[in-house]
Amino acid sequence: MDHYFITGVSSGIGLALVKELLSQEQELSIHGCSRRDPSIGDPRFHFYKIDLSDSSGLEKKATDFFKLQAGLFNRLILINNAGMLGDVAFVGEQQAEHYIATFTVNALAPIIFSEVFIKQFQNTDTEKLIFNISSGAASKDIEGWAAYCASKSALDRFTTVCAQEQIHKTHPIGVYSISPGVIDTAMQAEIRTASKEKFPSLDRFLALHQNGELLSAEATAGKILSLVNRADLRHNTLLSLRNL
Repeated sequence: MDHYFITGVSSGIGLALVKELLSQEQELSIHGCSRRDPSIGDPRFHFYKIDLSDSSGLEKKATDFFKLQAGLFNRLILINNAGMLGDVAFVGEQQAEHYIATFTVNALAPIIFSEVFIKQFQNTDTEKLIFNISSGAASKDIEGWAAYCASKSALDRFTTVCAQEQIHKTHPIGVYSISPGVIDTAMQAEIRTASKEKFPSLDRFLALHQNGELLSAEATAGKILSLVNRADLRHNTLLSLRNL
């Protein structure tokens, strides 16, 4: 049986991943966490209410999330999908809480969840994969998004180091970072409400929406699962869905 562990399942890409997996006629178990219950009535889906913006007890939350009954596992797959944009404003106009929350959700939580996943399953002789959902903003300077850009960049660097370390292991875990592109999610709707004064790139994102250039969450989930299922598509540690 394949076991999927997916964070941020209440909406957007996370919810689309869960629905796409459940639509397939295969034996699997999905463990999903978020602040809100997506209310999915399928016995293959197991929900854990976890607020990833709350850094207290993250290790304990992750340990409980990855707790499995003894048995045979075909594949173990962690998709660190949860993310947040944070407040859109220039540096010098922000509160400390903004940086703490944004870095906790975008970097600290997936790092700790990866740490616990590796501790739990490193010596399990089966295929194991970690996919961290990053952003093109990790390698770009976008005014008004300093915390978002920096936190996603931190996640990418953690991923590349972690992947390099796994080369030395007897039962290595595949570790990857995925840049999904510009997706039609609640985050994009939030971006379009920003003021141009605080977000000079606003016109570009408005145009992407108006011109129908945003990829749907469902199409994005399909592409991510292609990377999960096809090792031949995973040429690098840092992956982009634009190439699929």
